[in-house]
Amino acid sequence: MRTVAEQIDELPISADAKGVLKEVVKRKEKVDGLKRRQTLLAIVNGGVAVVLLFWLYKLSRVSSSNVFDILNYLGGSTAATLFLLVAISSFLYAGSVSKEYKKEKQKYDDLRQEAITYLRAKWDVTEESMLRDKISTILSKRDINLVFYS
Repeated sequence: MRTVAEQIDELPISADAKGVLKEVVKRKEKVDGLKRRQTLLAIVNGGVAVVLLFWLYKLSRVSSSNVFDILNYLGGSTAATLFLLVAISSFLYAGSVSKEYKKEKQKYDDLRQEAITYLRAKWDVTEESMLRDKISTILSKRDINLVFYS
C-alpha cells in the first residue's frame, strides 16, 4: 500500500502545494505522538501520585505524628529519596511535554488553516475542485481535515 507522501507526490499540483501538504501530515504525526506521550505520562503520574499518597499515609500512621520524623526518614532512605526524585522529575517532564504539545498543536492548526485557505481560494469554483476532494480524501486517512477549519 502506498504511503500518504507517495499519494501526494502523484497529485498534479505544484511542488509548493505538495510541500505544504507533506508538512501538514508531518506536523499531524508529531502532534499525535506528543498526545500519546502526554496520555502515557498522565497515567504514570497518576500511579506515582497514588503510590506516594499511600506511602505517606502509611508513614504518618507509623510515625508519632512528628513531621520531622517523616522528613528524617525521607532524608535517610536512599529508596525514598530516589522515588521522590523520580516523582518530581516525572511531573516536570509531563509539564514540558504539555507545553511542547500546545506549541506544536498551534503550529499544526496554523499550517492546516493556511492549506485550507490556499485550496479554497485556488479551486473554489473550477473543475479542479475534484482534485481538492481527492486531496481531502487522501489526508482524511491520517485524520486531517482540509475541507473546513473548526
